[in-house]
Amino acid sequence: MNRKGLLLFDMDGTIADTDPMLFETFNILYDKFNDGKRKSIEEIYYFSGPPIRETLKKEFPQLDQETAYQEFFKISKSLYPTHIFAFPNEKEVLSHLKEKGYVLGIVTNKQHNLAEYVVQLLDLEGLFDIIIGFDDVKNGKPHAEGVLKAMDILKYDKKETIYVGDNDIDYETANNAGVRCALVSNGPRKLNPNLKPYIKFDSYLQLEEKLNG
Repeated sequence: MNRKGLLLFDMDGTIADTDPMLFETFNILYDKFNDGKRKSIEEIYYFSGPPIRETLKKEFPQLDQETAYQEFFKISKSLYPTHIFAFPNEKEVLSHLKEKGYVLGIVTNKQHNLAEYVVQLLDLEGLFDIIIGFDDVKNGKPHAEGVLKAMDILKYDKKETIYVGDNDIDYETANNAGVRCALVSNGPRKLNPNLKPYIKFDSYLQLEEKLNG
């Protein structure tokens, strides 16, 4: 099999549509700890990307941060089976890319065990050669550590690697690691028009087409 390259994927908004889970979780937290004063769905969309502890500290400064995180973890995990979804044609495309010689991995700011749980829920087991979660590194995204760690373990260099994501943080992560970036352009989070990714795509089918082009 030809060695095609290493594709490292962000998780939330890229591998998994976690927005319904995120929106419902924060609404429950706002009702419980913020007297029902909620943020708009457009604002909550941008909670996807940064480490969740940073967002919780910003949204609930009155709470002990470990308490806030444990509440988020408990509520969100209960919603995973019903509020997280795969994207159209995702499994088929990832399977095709793997068959053609690409090595696939995940580098995410989500905890490792939760990332594995999402892969299981979406029936994507066996497709990824590595998962690097927030707790597998000292520095979360946009720091380059997770991408560089995956490359080192899998023995791929920067020229062979593409980081695939859906927001500005993912673009910055790729730049910091010195690798090319692919960004999905049809998500709810508006991309900075000044970003110049190697590939911009609006579906998994288009991603496959551009990689093969």
